[in-house]
Amino acid sequence: MNGEAEIADEKDWRDLEPKYPVKVFLTVLYSLILVTGIVGNAVTIRVTRVLLRNGYLQKNVTDHMASLACSDLLVLLIGMPVELYSAIWFPFTSASGDVYCKIYNFLFEACSYATILNVATLSFERYTAICHPFRFKALTGRRTRGLIAFAWLTSVLVALPLLVATGTEGHIPARANAPVQNLTFCTNLRERWVMYRASIFVAFIVYMVVVICVAVMCRAMILVLRKPMGLVVGGVSGTQGAPKHESSRVKTARKQTILFLGRLLV
Repeated sequence: MNGEAEIADEKDWRDLEPKYPVKVFLTVLYSLILVTGIVGNAVTIRVTRVLLRNGYLQKNVTDHMASLACSDLLVLLIGMPVELYSAIWFPFTSASGDVYCKIYNFLFEACSYATILNVATLSFERYTAICHPFRFKALTGRRTRGLIAFAWLTSVLVALPLLVATGTEGHIPARANAPVQNLTFCTNLRERWVMYRASIFVAFIVYMVVVICVAVMCRAMILVLRKPMGLVVGGVSGTQGAPKHESSRVKTARKQTILFLGRLLV
């Protein structure tokens, strides 16, 4: 009787494994996304360096865009292979799998938060340069490095609860030679459900705040970019012309913001 139950359980567990055509489709799809993302972000880093060398971008802008591209790359490199392998082979097993599961969730979430916050800091940098050029000129020095460090440090702190709230759960055979498949999943732990739910709520709040702030700043930048040059620097009435050096600086800021808006939309 017990042997028949074990065989039935084994059959049930194996039915959850995707069929071969599904495995091929998922592998091709995930591989295309991974390669496209790696190439796209690598090109972004390369192009920003070329634009910096040719004088089309300032160093603070290239630093922000490089940080954003790096966080995107880490999300792809950490998330895509594990997600693909998990969907096909259920890789997280036993005690070691529990450790890998926690580290994976922590790193993936930290890099995802870093991407969101890098978008926010880059938007703030361009918003200040376009809408408040005199304040932007005064806020020099370590501001850019501070904003990037803030984005990454905040991402790590927000993702820390996942080291405790996630792990492996599922079916593990009582005997080492049991015929039933060792089937465990990397998921949130039942005993840490409150902590996991709180982390999800915090992530949602962070995402919504960033989306709203970036939308407001992009709208303000678009309104300023539509104004004639005299209105941007000379005032609302347009009676006072812009100094030559200010006009050149605002033109440069416009070019950089247009590139930034294009990168943000991509």
